[in-house]
Amino acid sequence: MSAHRRTTNDSPTIPGTLLLFLLGLVTSGGVRAATLDARNARIVDVTAYPDRAEVVREVSVQVPVGASVVEFTDIPLAAEPDSLRVTAKGVPTVLGAVTIRQHADVPRDTREQIALRDEVKRLEGELAKLASQDRVSNELRSFLTTLRATTSQRASEQIGAGKADASSIAAVYELMAAKLTDLGDKDLARTTAAEKLARDLEIARAKLAAAPVGGTIGSRVAEAEVDAKEAGSLTLRLSYLVAGASWSPAYRATLDPASGEIALVSEAVVRQGTGEDWKGVALRLSTAAPARGVAPPEMMTQLLKPQVSMAVGGFATVAEAQREMPVAGRFQQNLIALAPGVNSPAGEEKDAEVVQAAIVHSAYNVAFEVPGKPDVPADGADHRVVLRQESLPGTLTYRAAPSLEEAAFLTSIVRAPAQYPLLAGPMRVLAGGTYLGVYNVPETAPGAELTLPFGRDNRIKIARVAQPEVRSSEGLTGRTSQVAHQSKTTVENLRDRPVTVVVEDRVPVSEDERIVVDMGKATTADHTPSKTRPGVVLWKLTLAPYEKKDVVLAYTVRHPKEMVVAGLE
Repeated sequence: MSAHRRTTNDSPTIPGTLLLFLLGLVTSGGVRAATLDARNARIVDVTAYPDRAEVVREVSVQVPVGASVVEFTDIPLAAEPDSLRVTAKGVPTVLGAVTIRQHADVPRDTREQIALRDEVKRLEGELAKLASQDRVSNELRSFLTTLRATTSQRASEQIGAGKADASSIAAVYELMAAKLTDLGDKDLARTTAAEKLARDLEIARAKLAAAPVGGTIGSRVAEAEVDAKEAGSLTLRLSYLVAGASWSPAYRATLDPASGEIALVSEAVVRQGTGEDWKGVALRLSTAAPARGVAPPEMMTQLLKPQVSMAVGGFATVAEAQREMPVAGRFQQNLIALAPGVNSPAGEEKDAEVVQAAIVHSAYNVAFEVPGKPDVPADGADHRVVLRQESLPGTLTYRAAPSLEEAAFLTSIVRAPAQYPLLAGPMRVLAGGTYLGVYNVPETAPGAELTLPFGRDNRIKIARVAQPEVRSSEGLTGRTSQVAHQSKTTVENLRDRPVTVVVEDRVPVSEDERIVVDMGKATTADHTPSKTRPGVVLWKLTLAPYEKKDVVLAYTVRHPKEMVVAGLE
């Protein structure tokens, strides 16, 4: 056999030691892929979420044949390393791994240093300007002095020859005296100004010397490996998620009191402090919230065990403690109390026409594509953009909960826009050009029913009178206590048109079979129970102009005499 084996194409094989040597050159830096600078990668696309943002940078580079590394710089520290992705289009290319590392720039001047340095330059410029004016003034003074000497000699010769004009000579001397006096005044003013500028410059230089030095600027650098099959232009897009950005909805609802129609303006308040400005970007606002997570909640086992009775808080028995404890366990109805109407600020009454945001649907969420190419600087401030304007037909209804407040609140019942959900957020409400207040809209599905409040209306008069409770004992042994409750609510329509008023009241709900609650016969008929709030009953009244109606609620509660019932009025 020959000393060297040959391959099938009769080419010599590389000895193992030489192969290892060549591989060592490659891995140790002897042969390196070209590094292409992508520091000019511009932010072109941003998708903002309620809790973060996805930023897309784009850059075009000229790639050589073979392996290269494209280096993206100045990526903020808040960028999530695991979220980096790179796409490319152009010459045929294979994309490799994307790595990210931290980078520290040299200390940069702080804003205070920049301002102080600018102040020093300004003061130095003012002093230089005064010095230039001094030179011009000295030259003019020298010229006037020479002119005065020449004029004096000529006047003397004219006087000697008997040809002197006294008025002309006097006028010349007066003009020269005025000019020299003016030069002296200006010299004095410049001297005073120069002394003040010199003092200010000394102070500014001292402040600049004492100003704290700017710290190191931290950032990240991303490197994307590419393997081009041919040389040419390649456009790369680098995307990453970054914290410190958010958007939240804000709404403005204007009521047409005649029809109940709502003019709804949906806005977005975008804020970001990611460390990089978004200038002229394609901005998309997504309703998805990555921070909520994607896994469903896990149901845990519920264990029941008897409660051990014991003395509480120094009382002899639990019953004694209950009698002294604050009343708890009542069902409460929360109403939104809107401030009385005030004159609306300028520009609130009419909405300018706007280009509406396009709605992009996906299988999981909705996104709004903000029209134009807005700028959102990294200043942490609120930047408001208008997304949509809708006209929503509504039905006017008054609602009253007299046991909580003797007032009727005007509401308009509408259907939310069918194309997109309304996220929870503040809504400014207006009616008839008057700003009424702010209502916090709950998260509402597309097309769902939505009740919007528009404050109290004192032309619907509400009065509630509660009768004293009647307490008695029942049964042969008198071991059962009974409490009878009754109240009457009067609703009066003082408007010149018919109105619908929904009156709410409540009946206690028993959580123990020994406590029995019965509706009284005196209760006004045609009431319906609330579908979502146990114990709450509703009456829907239609009142003609200046009509008055009464609503009576009566119920009894029976329980063992020795039992202390929490929540019983």
